[in-house]
Amino acid sequence: MTRKEIIENGWVEKYVLGLTSEQESSEVERLANLYPEIQDNINETRNKICGKFNRNLTQPALRDTMMNKRKMMTFTVIGVVIFSLGFAFLCREYFSLKAGYTEQGNILAIEEAKLYQMNAFAQSASDLSTFIHASDTKRIKLAGTALFRDAEAMVFRSDKSGRMLFRIVELPALSAGQSYEVWGKQRPKPDRLVGLIKPPLKYDLLYALDSMTFTTGLQVVRVDNDKNPAQVVCEAMLDE
Repeated sequence: MTRKEIIENGWVEKYVLGLTSEQESSEVERLANLYPEIQDNINETRNKICGKFNRNLTQPALRDTMMNKRKMMTFTVIGVVIFSLGFAFLCREYFSLKAGYTEQGNILAIEEAKLYQMNAFAQSASDLSTFIHASDTKRIKLAGTALFRDAEAMVFRSDKSGRMLFRIVELPALSAGQSYEVWGKQRPKPDRLVGLIKPPLKYDLLYALDSMTFTTGLQVVRVDNDKNPAQVVCEAMLDE
């Protein structure tokens, strides 16, 4: 899937509405983090859907429903006056309306919870997008070493705060007992472990690393519990 296909073939709308498979969603999110215009498209589409959802929960609709039910109660009272047996009908109608109000209240509470969850997700995505595309955030590409030429990872790092997020682009699969360690170099000081990645590898996730305000390089090292020598899979040297 290419950037052009994502935008022109409606994959953004399908992704926001939850109509994509897990694999398709992962691909959309991977490209969104590589291309800012795709992430902006996702945020814009999500805001439109949330806005429409909010409009559907406005008070006028509820007031119309209540007015209709009040009319029904009025007709019921008139029926009681006209018919001697209307009292039983009125009681039955009352309990029916009470059950209807309760059910409507429960449905509204569920919809509000869904809206809150959607807004929280949108806010989280917006915060990540803001951080990734901030002027002081650098994209650091970690290229594969001689033994792992196809390996690649990306680190988003803020020059001001030192905050770092790690994304897997292409790393070899991990066997049982293996994991990846992310090391920050700060020469002449000792290297510092800033992150640990365990299987299964998640390509659609941004891993949080420990913040570092001073680094001279980054390395991704594969280690295992069998005490085999650690292997540097990909790395990047910085000009700090």
